Amino acid sequence: MRQRTEVFASIILLATVLRQGQSIPAVGFSAVISKDTYLGDNQAIKYDRVLTNIGNGYDKWSGHFKAPLKGLYVLSCTVMAVKGHDISVVLVKNGQNMMNAYSNRSAWDTGAISVALALKKGDKVWIRRYGHGRHVQGNYNIFSGYLISRKM
Repeated sequence: MRQRTEVFASIILLATVLRQGQSIPAVGFSAVISKDTYLGDNQAIKYDRVLTNIGNGYDKWSGHFKAPLKGLYVLSCTVMAVKGHDISVVLVKNGQNMMNAYSNRSAWDTGAISVALALKKGDKVWIRRYGHGRHVQGNYNIFSGYLISRKM
């Protein structure tokens, strides 16, 4: 299942880069949590296994994506709590909560966020724990983003 997720994320990024051609610099990242993780109050999630980081916008030590260019970006995440736990997360832009996702206590239940955001160079986006439980499942929590247009 993990390989399928990695291949899917890479295909999406590749298709976007090919569609943009040489006119738009490629910017994109995908990262995953490599092991079950306990999260504190409002803790930023540090997706520690980086699959792709074109443009070097994603920092695995903070869990933040810092836009290297002004433009329109697609950002997404999936969240899965450890079986028997639930969790909600929020996508944050420069300290402002934008969208939430929730995973309930059922085995293999996932929540997801996918959003297009206009970002200025240097804007930061990250995912953090919002509420409910505190345990996320390793290898099933993904954070990705890519630039789709510099025209804004």
